[in-house]
Amino acid sequence: MILKELDPFHGGDDRALAARISADRMAYYLRRFYRRSTQVDVLNGLRVRTGGSIARVDHLLLHDHGLLIVEREDVSGAIGIDDDGQWTLTRDGATEILGSPITRAYVQALLLKEFLDKRVRQRGFFDKLELDVLVVVADDCEIEWPTTGRLVEVCERESVFDRVSRRLEQCQQEAQGPGPLTQVERRTLGNFLAHSHWPRSDMERI
Repeated sequence: MILKELDPFHGGDDRALAARISADRMAYYLRRFYRRSTQVDVLNGLRVRTGGSIARVDHLLLHDHGLLIVEREDVSGAIGIDDDGQWTLTRDGATEILGSPITRAYVQALLLKEFLDKRVRQRGFFDKLELDVLVVVADDCEIEWPTTGRLVEVCERESVFDRVSRRLEQCQQEAQGPGPLTQVERRTLGNFLAHSHWPRSDMERI
């Protein structure tokens, strides 16, 4: 079920517009597979305040075993990933250091967990949940993988559903039973997060 759609878009420069188009495409893709799902709930463009920080989550998937953050890397061209996990983009003969989108996604995941930990009565409850990230790149990106091989945290947009389905199946097999969250608890958590969303200002970018 889709528990939160993207915020209304109020315009911006070309970069903001391109990011919004990418967000819309990803939200559409998730809606296509999960709008009637009883196993996965989706929140798009979630922002929650925790302490002096804001957790910014492109797309959040809730399932019985935990949370999965889908982070978009809105770039096109040739991407190289070195053995330290750092990304380099080459486009039109120019090279740009991107850092590690995987690390950035995990930082947002930990901020989100920090937000939830402060608001649950049962201490350590969210430690029982899986906390995964998936960095999604455009389907036409050419990725040079590190010497260790393909990264499980990275995939093209068209592969998201298959990758998520495999991860949920893995969680079920490892847990050897139902997850910590019932469907009612998962929906309650999702609705709470949607209600806690911090709307973006006109100065923020998606």
